[in-house]
Amino acid sequence: MTLPRTWDLFGGTHLPHRLLLLARMMDRATMQQLQENFALTLAEWRVLAFICSVGPASAADIGGAFDSDRAEVSRAVKRLVEAGLIERNSNEHNRKRQIISVLPEGQALFERARKMRGDYFAAILQDITEAERDLLNEALSKIALRVTEQRNSKPNSC
Repeated sequence: MTLPRTWDLFGGTHLPHRLLLLARMMDRATMQQLQENFALTLAEWRVLAFICSVGPASAADIGGAFDSDRAEVSRAVKRLVEAGLIERNSNEHNRKRQIISVLPEGQALFERARKMRGDYFAAILQDITEAERDLLNEALSKIALRVTEQRNSKPNSC
Protein backbone atom coordinates (compact mmCIF):
# COMPACT_ATOMS: atom_id res chain seq x y z
CA MET A 1 0.00 0.00 0.00
CA THR A 2 1.22 3.49 -0.78
CA LEU A 3 0.47 7.00 0.41
CA PRO A 4 -1.61 9.33 -1.76
CA ARG A 5 0.34 10.99 -4.57
CA THR A 6 -0.09 14.38 -2.94
CA TRP A 7 1.42 13.31 0.41
CA ASP A 8 4.74 14.99 -0.49
CA LEU A 9 3.20 17.74 -2.60
CA PHE A 10 4.53 20.51 -0.35
CA GLY A 11 7.42 18.59 1.19
CA GLY A 12 7.77 16.98 4.58
CA THR A 13 7.75 20.26 6.44
CA HIS A 14 4.21 21.18 5.40
CA LEU A 15 2.46 19.36 8.23
CA PRO A 16 -0.94 21.08 7.80
CA HIS A 17 -1.32 19.57 4.32
CA ARG A 18 -0.55 16.10 5.66
CA LEU A 19 -2.93 16.51 8.60
CA LEU A 20 -5.72 17.60 6.28
CA LEU A 21 -5.05 14.78 3.85
CA LEU A 22 -4.92 12.18 6.64
CA ALA A 23 -8.15 13.50 8.15
CA ARG A 24 -9.88 13.22 4.77
CA MET A 25 -8.56 9.69 4.26
CA MET A 26 -9.90 8.68 7.67
CA ASP A 27 -13.23 10.43 7.06
CA ARG A 28 -13.68 8.54 3.80
CA ALA A 29 -12.97 5.21 5.48
CA THR A 30 -15.32 6.14 8.31
CA MET A 31 -18.09 7.20 5.91
CA GLN A 32 -17.84 3.95 4.02
CA GLN A 33 -17.85 1.86 7.19
CA LEU A 34 -20.80 3.72 8.72
CA GLN A 35 -22.85 3.67 5.51
CA GLU A 36 -22.27 0.00 4.76
CA ASN A 37 -22.82 -1.28 8.29
CA PHE A 38 -25.28 1.16 9.88
CA ALA A 39 -26.78 3.28 7.07
CA LEU A 40 -25.39 6.39 8.79
CA THR A 41 -23.64 9.41 7.36
CA LEU A 42 -20.57 10.83 9.07
CA ALA A 43 -22.61 13.81 10.34
CA GLU A 44 -25.27 11.47 11.74
CA TRP A 45 -22.58 9.42 13.48
CA ARG A 46 -21.10 12.53 15.05
CA VAL A 47 -24.49 13.65 16.40
CA LEU A 48 -25.23 10.19 17.78
CA ALA A 49 -21.74 9.75 19.23
CA PHE A 50 -21.87 13.15 20.92
CA ILE A 51 -25.19 12.69 22.70
CA CYS A 52 -24.40 9.08 23.61
CA SER A 53 -21.05 10.11 25.08
CA VAL A 54 -21.83 13.51 26.58
CA GLY A 55 -25.58 13.37 27.13
CA PRO A 56 -28.50 15.43 25.86
CA ALA A 57 -27.41 18.56 24.01
CA SER A 58 -28.55 21.22 21.59
CA ALA A 59 -27.69 21.16 17.91
CA ALA A 60 -25.48 24.22 18.52
CA ASP A 61 -23.53 22.30 21.18
CA ILE A 62 -23.01 19.40 18.79
CA GLY A 63 -22.00 21.64 15.90
CA GLY A 64 -19.54 23.49 18.11
CA ALA A 65 -17.97 20.27 19.33
CA PHE A 66 -17.19 19.14 15.77
CA ASP A 67 -16.71 22.56 14.18
CA SER A 68 -19.60 21.67 11.85
CA ASP A 69 -22.01 24.02 10.17
CA ARG A 70 -25.57 24.31 11.42
CA ALA A 71 -27.19 22.97 8.25
CA GLU A 72 -25.13 19.76 8.37
CA VAL A 73 -26.07 19.13 12.00
CA SER A 74 -29.71 20.01 11.34
CA ARG A 75 -29.96 17.51 8.46
CA ALA A 76 -28.30 14.81 10.57
CA VAL A 77 -30.64 15.44 13.51
CA LYS A 78 -33.69 15.34 11.23
CA ARG A 79 -32.63 12.02 9.71
CA LEU A 80 -31.85 10.47 13.13
CA VAL A 81 -35.23 11.60 14.50
CA GLU A 82 -36.98 10.09 11.46
CA ALA A 83 -35.06 6.84 12.00
CA GLY A 84 -36.24 6.66 15.62
CA LEU A 85 -32.71 6.87 17.03
CA ILE A 86 -32.93 10.24 18.79
CA GLU A 87 -35.59 12.70 19.89
CA ARG A 88 -35.88 16.47 20.19
CA ASN A 89 -37.45 17.97 23.28
CA SER A 90 -38.29 21.51 24.26
CA ASN A 91 -35.77 23.37 26.35
CA GLU A 92 -37.50 24.88 29.34
CA HIS A 93 -34.87 27.64 29.56
CA ASN A 94 -34.88 28.62 25.88
CA ARG A 95 -37.87 27.92 23.64
CA LYS A 96 -35.82 28.33 20.44
CA ARG A 97 -33.22 25.75 21.44
CA GLN A 98 -34.32 22.13 21.48
CA ILE A 99 -32.50 19.44 23.42
CA ILE A 100 -31.54 16.30 21.52
CA SER A 101 -31.35 13.01 23.38
CA VAL A 102 -30.80 9.41 22.42
CA LEU A 103 -33.50 6.73 22.31
CA PRO A 104 -32.78 3.09 23.24
CA GLU A 105 -32.41 2.00 19.59
CA GLY A 106 -29.96 4.83 19.01
CA GLN A 107 -27.93 3.85 22.06
CA ALA A 108 -27.77 0.23 20.87
CA LEU A 109 -26.66 1.29 17.38
CA PHE A 110 -24.05 3.61 18.89
CA GLU A 111 -22.60 0.78 20.98
CA ARG A 112 -22.25 -1.48 17.93
CA ALA A 113 -20.74 1.28 15.80
CA ARG A 114 -18.39 2.39 18.59
CA LYS A 115 -17.01 -1.14 18.84
CA MET A 116 -16.36 -1.19 15.10
CA ARG A 117 -14.77 2.27 15.22
CA GLY A 118 -12.56 1.16 18.12
CA ASP A 119 -11.37 -1.84 16.13
CA TYR A 120 -10.62 0.42 13.15
CA PHE A 121 -8.60 2.85 15.26
CA ALA A 122 -6.70 0.02 16.92
CA ALA A 123 -5.79 -1.31 13.46
CA ILE A 124 -4.56 2.01 12.09
CA LEU A 125 -2.59 2.80 15.25
CA GLN A 126 -1.04 -0.64 15.67
CA ASP A 127 2.44 0.47 14.58
CA ILE A 128 2.60 3.41 16.99
CA THR A 129 3.91 2.88 20.52
CA GLU A 130 2.14 4.31 23.54
CA ALA A 131 4.93 6.86 23.97
CA GLU A 132 4.54 7.94 20.33
CA ARG A 133 0.78 8.27 20.80
CA ASP A 134 1.32 10.45 23.87
CA LEU A 135 3.79 12.63 21.96
CA LEU A 136 1.46 12.89 18.96
CA ASN A 137 -1.49 13.81 21.19
CA GLU A 138 0.60 16.49 22.88
CA ALA A 139 1.77 17.91 19.55
CA LEU A 140 -1.75 17.92 18.08
CA SER A 141 -3.07 19.69 21.19
CA LYS A 142 -0.43 22.39 20.80
CA ILE A 143 -1.35 22.87 17.14
CA ALA A 144 -5.08 23.00 17.96
CA LEU A 145 -4.47 25.63 20.63
CA ARG A 146 -2.54 27.80 18.14
CA VAL A 147 -5.25 27.40 15.51
CA THR A 148 -7.85 28.45 18.08
CA GLU A 149 -5.70 31.37 19.17
CA GLN A 150 -5.22 32.52 15.57
CA ARG A 151 -8.90 32.12 14.79
CA ASN A 152 -9.89 34.20 17.80
CA SER A 153 -7.33 36.95 17.25
CA LYS A 154 -7.61 37.35 13.47
CA PRO A 155 -11.07 36.25 12.31
CA ASN A 156 -10.63 37.35 8.69
CA SER A 157 -7.16 35.98 7.99
CA CYS A 158 -6.02 32.55 6.83
